[in-house]
Amino acid sequence: MDATVVPAEIESSLARLGFRPTSLLGPGRWLAVALDGTDHRVELQVMDADVHDDTLVARVARLRGVRHEHLTRLLDATELTPGRIGLLVEHVEGLSLAQIRAARAPLSDGEAATVAIPVASALGTLHDALLAHGVVDPSTILVRPDGRPVLCDLRGAVAGASSPREDLEALVTAVLAQLPGDDVHLLAGGLVLRDLLVDALRQPAMDAAVLADVCFRAAHPEPVQLPDAGSLASSALLSSARHTPPAASRRSTRRRFPSGLVALACVALLVSGVVGWRLLAAPEPATSALTDADDPVAAAVELSRLRAAAVGDASAARLADVEVVGGPAHLADSALLEAVDPASSDGLAVDVRDARLVQDDGTRGSTTDVSVTTVMTTAVLVGAPRTVVLGLRWTDAGWRVWDVTEPAG
Repeated sequence: MDATVVPAEIESSLARLGFRPTSLLGPGRWLAVALDGTDHRVELQVMDADVHDDTLVARVARLRGVRHEHLTRLLDATELTPGRIGLLVEHVEGLSLAQIRAARAPLSDGEAATVAIPVASALGTLHDALLAHGVVDPSTILVRPDGRPVLCDLRGAVAGASSPREDLEALVTAVLAQLPGDDVHLLAGGLVLRDLLVDALRQPAMDAAVLADVCFRAAHPEPVQLPDAGSLASSALLSSARHTPPAASRRSTRRRFPSGLVALACVALLVSGVVGWRLLAAPEPATSALTDADDPVAAAVELSRLRAAAVGDASAARLADVEVVGGPAHLADSALLEAVDPASSDGLAVDVRDARLVQDDGTRGSTTDVSVTTVMTTAVLVGAPRTVVLGLRWTDAGWRVWDVTEPAG
């Protein structure tokens, strides 16, 4: 990692502890590797706190003594600057529940029980040490490749910003968010985990043991099925649309795909027997579609393919040929390229199902909006259809993507 992008206090503090930063995992979370060449990986979790606060020092001391296989371990703590400390924490490889849910169908009751029971046990161990975790949500619960869930963020426990009851309520809320909706459970019939978890929230005496018992009564734990690399890459690409605000409400006018500009072929998609339009990859970009000022729909179709190809190849240079450099889409996708393992997006392609011009309502200035419905695919996977609005701008090189937004309404 370029040292200029790492705050000096982060780099120097990690060096004192025998590590160097390699990447930013999330807000205030730095991944670091040992300087001794052993490939030992840790996290530095940064938080606002006074190292001279006796209550905080006592929490850190208790947390150092907590051991649980479903809770990441505190290794050390250090002052970064006055009023800021860094927690040196065992790094856990895995996917967050948020990542898993974005890339696959809801968890079954058995899978949810596999998450909830061990995490409840980890929380119980923290509570026995007179600590509360805080921030128990789909972003702080990781699932290892072997299927074991782990709580990964210890800053709330040091801050003392929660209570045992709040921890458990947050866990229940996080698990409920991974389950199918009420309508699906009603169709299934019988006693299900969702019903019992909602009932557990109403119990004044709910603790970790009660929550685990609720899960055992509702379902037999079963391994969490982790999404494959193609699913993860597809969901990561689509989620970059959320980096820009929703499009304003506009009326849509459907446009036919122009003939002779984009090579399209009708293919039968084997998953669910769905038939759709697959955009066939061409050896060279269809530059004619991008340089026809009168047909932004054709350009949006081609740019969708090129954008997926650039992310699939982890190519910043190709991304610059698709998007307005420095624009919202380019900034979001550039960050995505840094965050996603190139191997996870290998073979990523896009099926364009529909494209239509969104009529301008006068609020978007020089941006022309095209609604595009696509399906991300790999050699063995077909994802769910997703509609976004590509905001296009005309440049000296032709049409380029300015921003990517969710459809209005």
